[in-house]
Amino acid sequence: MEKAYSYLRTSSSDSKDKLGLPVQRQGVQSLADSKGFEIVQEFADDITGKVHLHARPQGKLLIAALLGDGVKTVICYNGTRIGRDQPVFWRAIELFRDNGITVLDKDGNNLCDSVMGGVTGMLSEIDRNATVARLKAGKEMAKAAGKRTDGRFAYGEDPRKPEEKTMVTMIVGMKGQGLTDYAIAKRLTDDGVKPRMGSERWAVKTVTNILRRERNKLAK
Repeated sequence: MEKAYSYLRTSSSDSKDKLGLPVQRQGVQSLADSKGFEIVQEFADDITGKVHLHARPQGKLLIAALLGDGVKTVICYNGTRIGRDQPVFWRAIELFRDNGITVLDKDGNNLCDSVMGGVTGMLSEIDRNATVARLKAGKEMAKAAGKRTDGRFAYGEDPRKPEEKTMVTMIVGMKGQGLTDYAIAKRLTDDGVKPRMGSERWAVKTVTNILRRERNKLAK
């Protein structure tokens, strides 16, 4: 059997497409089995964004391994794992081409082929731009609704939790009495009041953020 490396990479769109590492691994292995490849080593990066392959932790190790031994085939799930915009994609593909390395996706397409590579690079960039636009729109909607950018409401802003709003009023009142943020966090902890996340202690930063939001509301 011909030896090959597998390369997996998480993406900001994986939650939508459900293309986490296990799914990618299964797709890559299926292609390897059908084409008679032996996956001798897996390289998996848990990193998102426009990062060149040679700048990713496992990407660096993959390149070093390819240049250091006789393995000349890399199998990945799809082209977006190599690069999610054309400059990033093509920089990696050119490196592979120059060193006689073939990159296959789970469907058996040779991403180093000029035609398939061009199509894949373009689609990767379109996919990335669509993801960025979707995330930006989601954050703007969340912000307008008083939520944090991760989709959750900031402490005291969730209309389903009036007890948090009451706690915010208490915190503002303690600040008005001259207590420091540290003293407020300590008092809440000593009184057995638990933060939303279930921790036993209030973080000073949490108190500071609550007070900052309340000051900003008054300033508007």
